[in-house]
Amino acid sequence: MKNIQDTLMSQYANSPVICQLIEELNTCIDPDQNIDDFYQLVCNLKTAKGFGLDIWGRIVGVDRNIGTANPEAEAFGFKTRNVSFYPFNQRPFSSAGTKYASFKLNDAQLRTLIIIKAASNIVLATAPNINKFLRILFRERCYFLIIGHMKARYFFEFNLRAFERLLVYKLELLPRPSGVLVDYKEMVTRNIFGFSGTGFQPFNQGVFA
Repeated sequence: MKNIQDTLMSQYANSPVICQLIEELNTCIDPDQNIDDFYQLVCNLKTAKGFGLDIWGRIVGVDRNIGTANPEAEAFGFKTRNVSFYPFNQRPFSSAGTKYASFKLNDAQLRTLIIIKAASNIVLATAPNINKFLRILFRERCYFLIIGHMKARYFFEFNLRAFERLLVYKLELLPRPSGVLVDYKEMVTRNIFGFSGTGFQPFNQGVFA
């Protein structure tokens, strides 16, 4: 506190004991540092942690606890194209089909969820705005396409990671224009057959889309 003597009531200003106690407390407690810490841990979304992110989540309408099985959990199963399961005696069965499955997001996941939900709340859902948002959000090429009358598609040129699939398919947080039927398509272009100059693959190296 600055100019601490100016804050004392006149009847206590000449008490050496009270003045000494206040001076010692003022030395131990640095309000400037506390205010800065509060800003970094709560107010600044980029640096917020723990309960600070929980507060942000309540503001935009999301929760750290998600009512579904952990999408990144390792489980027993067969080898598939997009999901890597594990053989016998290495992992347990998946709990994805249980009625009360849930898991808790870590700070990094919750921060991503908050940013996406906030954007979904305020973005003007036009194709240019949505595509600008997608370029910021995802690490690889993806875009929002108008494919017909009141129809649109989110097209991903890569396979979504487990947490990204949760955001897109389970929570449905990507912006959706009012009254427009939206679907989603994941297609890794480097595995698709096509013609020269398109970025696709030649005969015997790619499959039909």
